[in-house]
Amino acid sequence: MTPEEQESFYSLDDGRVFVDYGPVSMVITAVRNGANDPDLAASAFPVIREALSEMGRAQEQLRRYPADVEAETLSGSAKVMAEAVLATGDPVLTPMAAVAGTMSDRVADFLFEAGAEKVIVNNGGDIALRLREGQSLSLGIRRSWEGSVQDAPVRLYHHSGIGGVATSGLGGRSLTTGIADSVSVFGSRCAVVDACATHLANASYIDHPAVRRIKASELDPGSDIAELMVVTGVGPLEEADKIKALAQVIDEAKVQYEKGNLAACTATVQGRTEVFDPDGLLIT
Repeated sequence: MTPEEQESFYSLDDGRVFVDYGPVSMVITAVRNGANDPDLAASAFPVIREALSEMGRAQEQLRRYPADVEAETLSGSAKVMAEAVLATGDPVLTPMAAVAGTMSDRVADFLFEAGAEKVIVNNGGDIALRLREGQSLSLGIRRSWEGSVQDAPVRLYHHSGIGGVATSGLGGRSLTTGIADSVSVFGSRCAVVDACATHLANASYIDHPAVRRIKASELDPGSDIAELMVVTGVGPLEEADKIKALAQVIDEAKVQYEKGNLAACTATVQGRTEVFDPDGLLIT
């Protein structure tokens, strides 16, 4: 690594590694021989660099709506992003909706193949997991971006088959066209659940006087969804409104489940939470 690249890695006191490199802000946990191995975690840097390069070369296509994406011309991480979004069937979800999850998967796969028995790659809340037989971990699922709202604990095991967890909603890093405080999606690959989380959070939109919207371009002129209306805030809702919004999310979660894109999800609107967990994976 170059001196600049080495300065992008920070070893934390507990043996995890924090990466702050370009658009990547990632915490890597790589467990080997029963302990966090920071050297193994840091060995993933060339993978991050290569993935960013692949995404950069395909940037113009990755900002297109699905109908205009030529997935067959893409390769590497760019192709993964496009395929993840296309799998949802959402007509206005660009491949950028899967960028963080794709990067998490790429790093997690590398470390798992390098011998880690447990890998957790948290890329700004889009988390790729790899667990060998006998391994497990606990996660706190964010029900709201408000600091006063407690996370919901979930225990995942090797046999759960969960390799990715992603959350989207109001107050997150990305713009949303929905009103959900948060939608957390669980599935086998982080790239796909990243796309699904955005898709399901968008599905929560209801037409209501309390919902404030603005064109995405007014918030971010460079947004890949510049011409879409995004939600900037939601006033108090009646319980019936919350129930309606959550039902829309769960209905679409069932569609994505049948497609094989997700295994479970949780959704919260103003303190009311619904869980879609047909296989009982989220029971602690």
